Amino acid sequence: MQTDLYKSVHLIKYLFIISMAQVTLSKFRVLFEELYPEMVKNAMYYVHDTDIAKDITQEAFVKLWEKCQQLPNINNLKGYLQYTIKHNSLNYLEHLQVVDKYQQEYFQELQEEEEAPSELIAQVLCSLEKLPSKRRQVLEMNINESMSYQEIADQLGISINTVKDHIKKAYRFLRQDIHSDISSQILFLAFSIRNKR
Repeated sequence: MQTDLYKSVHLIKYLFIISMAQVTLSKFRVLFEELYPEMVKNAMYYVHDTDIAKDITQEAFVKLWEKCQQLPNINNLKGYLQYTIKHNSLNYLEHLQVVDKYQQEYFQELQEEEEAPSELIAQVLCSLEKLPSKRRQVLEMNINESMSYQEIADQLGISINTVKDHIKKAYRFLRQDIHSDISSQILFLAFSIRNKR
């Protein structure tokens, strides 16, 4: 057991100083297993949500693996991961602030209007449930996460034309189901309410 631990620690130290271009998948897996718990704790320091912290940490490791050949010499992998996780965590928090501000402004606008579209939002929520799950996911990524068609395509592993088709068909279905045009603000609000349920 001690020998395994020694080998593991030795390998981690070795990985910190070798060229990233020389890292094999098996060595990278050891690196992941050794550093993952600590990196999740680092992300938790910023985001205070275990699932989000795990997502941010996994994304940092994936990016590191994808860039192995582009980053030939990283003298401190742990430091590189810590920096990446801090950067991604702060980006996530900034995105939350923007979303929260957008929601507050929109709720304020609704309160100032004579007719609050609560009935319309209820209809939209009902119609969203009728969409195929993938189509609804693509629409939500575009509306609530402000992701471009290309970003959605990359994240879901589908073509950009498939993303466009999903969004086009989603809007068409919603218009036909509700018999009204739906603004992106109403969709944003409906998705926000749906996610809080």
